[in-house]
Amino acid sequence: MTLLSLKKINNDFLVEQNDIKQQTQSQYNLLNEMLLSRLESWVELFGQLYQNEPDQIQALADSFAARFDFLQLNWQVEGIWLFDPKAALLYSTEPNLAPHILANTEQVYIEQRSNATTYCEQYCSKILSIPILDNTGQLNVVTLSVGLVDTLAFLNQSTKATLALVHLPEDTGSISANSLTIRGPLSKKNIEFVRTVINTMPDELSFESLAEYGTRVDLNGQSYFIVLIPIVTENAKLDYVLSAHNITDMIQTLRSYQRNILITASTVFIIALFVFYILTNSVRRRLVSLAARLPLLAQRDFDGFRQQVRISKHLFRDELDTLSDSAYELAERLEQLDKDVLAKTTELENIAMYDQLTHLPNRNMLLFQLKQAVLNLKREPGYAVVLIFDLDDFKKVNDSHGHTTGDHLLQEAAARFQSVVRETDIACRLGGDEFAILLQHIDDISGAIIVAEKLLERFRSPINVDNSRFYVSTSIGIAFTNSCDTDVAEIIRYADIAMYDAKSSGGNGYKLYNEAMSKLAIDKVALEDEARSALINDHFSFALQPQIELKTGKLVGFEALLRWNHPVRGAVSPGYFIPILENTEFMLSLGFWCIENAFKLLDEFRSRGYPDLKIAINLAAIQFLDPELIPYLQEKVRETGLSADLIELELTERTLVSDVQRTTEIMHQLVKLGFIISIDDFGTGYSSLSYLKNMPAHYIKIDRAFVDGMLSSNADKEIVASTVTMVQKLNMQVIAEGIEEQTQIDMLLDFDCDMAQGYFIARPIFQQDLFAELSEHYIDGNWHYGPAHHAGLNQS
Repeated sequence: MTLLSLKKINNDFLVEQNDIKQQTQSQYNLLNEMLLSRLESWVELFGQLYQNEPDQIQALADSFAARFDFLQLNWQVEGIWLFDPKAALLYSTEPNLAPHILANTEQVYIEQRSNATTYCEQYCSKILSIPILDNTGQLNVVTLSVGLVDTLAFLNQSTKATLALVHLPEDTGSISANSLTIRGPLSKKNIEFVRTVINTMPDELSFESLAEYGTRVDLNGQSYFIVLIPIVTENAKLDYVLSAHNITDMIQTLRSYQRNILITASTVFIIALFVFYILTNSVRRRLVSLAARLPLLAQRDFDGFRQQVRISKHLFRDELDTLSDSAYELAERLEQLDKDVLAKTTELENIAMYDQLTHLPNRNMLLFQLKQAVLNLKREPGYAVVLIFDLDDFKKVNDSHGHTTGDHLLQEAAARFQSVVRETDIACRLGGDEFAILLQHIDDISGAIIVAEKLLERFRSPINVDNSRFYVSTSIGIAFTNSCDTDVAEIIRYADIAMYDAKSSGGNGYKLYNEAMSKLAIDKVALEDEARSALINDHFSFALQPQIELKTGKLVGFEALLRWNHPVRGAVSPGYFIPILENTEFMLSLGFWCIENAFKLLDEFRSRGYPDLKIAINLAAIQFLDPELIPYLQEKVRETGLSADLIELELTERTLVSDVQRTTEIMHQLVKLGFIISIDDFGTGYSSLSYLKNMPAHYIKIDRAFVDGMLSSNADKEIVASTVTMVQKLNMQVIAEGIEEQTQIDMLLDFDCDMAQGYFIARPIFQQDLFAELSEHYIDGNWHYGPAHHAGLNQS
């Protein structure tokens, strides 16, 4: 309340200051109007006095000459000019006619009414030009120059303020004595006072703030409110009347009000505080007593809490009595709850040690049992072995079939894990699709390898869940110790590293931990970070290998092979970084970059006159099964206006068999949109013709291993020939990879193979060199790469 009162007084004071400014402005404007009106009336009266004279205007000029001293003394008239109807000067009190006098006079001839302006040089004067009609009806003009002394004198009388005419340069930003020019006759005392006032103003005060709001200064024990009254002048825009109002009485009154309010508020506060203490002292003692007993509840000393004596109740029951009774009730309930918690603790600890989905022991149980097994090594020499494994590509099951199906698959997998362990061993679920087996009392590591091989064997056959069949493999990491001083967390970490090494080697296998794996794991993390930086800094690019029709030599398009030009390592082999990165989330970002780059290249093909060349992109399994792939491809086709059949999406056999049903669905959607599908490395994986006949692929790529083997192995030669025949019967075309000599081309032509690519046709071409190579080798739609090949094509 006190703050509000102080704020209101301060606001009222600001309002009073603003009123002073407004009143000063209004009085100045009113005095100017009165003075000008008086002069205008006087001139018109003089004109009427000589209306009957034969030469009225000359008589008027003579009258001005006779009365000029009087006008100077009593009316502050500084000069008089009389002009005839043709604006010729008839009479003047000044030897020279100033341009501003003539300009103001000419304005009257134009507007045919009085015109007034202010002109300031060393002094400021009001220039008033008044029209006078002579007895012939012609327009004459009288112009007067009048000082502002009377106006300022009357303003001083009405406001009691010290006044001065001041001028500021155009570039003035802040107020100082050096930036002001004081105009007009002022006493030395007034000049010194004005300069002192200006120097006393705050340094940070701007001219705009002073002109808009005014300011307050304290000088010799007196307070002054300074305002600027603008003067509209002919030759300058920054002429003002500076008005200094003595507001000492107002300030003293304001401070007196503030002091009285603070004293009153302080007195009331002290009295209220004293009354509050008296009233609350009894309550305080009871609260202290209750506070002394409540910690006993936290210590579970319920008997001690009840034995404490309560302060007797007062005559009237109040809230503290209710609080005390509630505390006793709380003590009884807490005691009962404590008994219930103790009864349930064992049961909860049991639950905390087991996985709720598979009912296998969880990570907590594994850590506990592993600690015991390591400690037992002190008494019983041998090995404690941990096998950590997860399901290869399990994430795809969740993404494509939902988490319910994934949970059922985990339950089936758990049953298979349990079937390979002894009664002394423990199978655990660590979380997600990650499991572990603890083998105790192992005399030889070969026993752990036997368990790992049994695990792999259990997953040779598919798992059936809700009418769906899944071919799921597992990757196993093995770590062991024979020292009782081993940190159990390290054993689990080593097994985890070994598992990821097994997964990086293609999965469906096991690895024994060694120290080199830790370095590889560190290198993998570093490589992934470097790859992310490379993607941001545009260090990835394409090398493009031509694909041709064997019978005609026609250039069909290019396979885009990813290349990484590392700023320190140089060219990083795809065979090194792709296996490491293909199962990481980063591979998604890199895959989308490849698609984006392929579309840019196709757009450049179109603009350079190669609209029918296509590009084949290799897709990792994680990319192909990503739900965002199809919408992204659709958006790129819409955005670029390119035909979808210019993009060929290459899949490996491993991608196909990881989730046959989901993969087939995606392939059908892509083919429906117009995209081309090819299956890479055919014959090296797990696929069979039973898969192929249900998959809407356009091309099958025969792996280079079989193409190489044709020259030395009849078996490989027969495999290639039969593959071409069978694939073509399924209405697909065959692309042979790894062509390195003319003999291979001749054989493939005999087998009626459709297309080919390889070093003999062309090595992969760096993206920046592609169009130079096209201009050299691409002639009439064909790829020309040597006389021998041309001869072979002509023979076919």
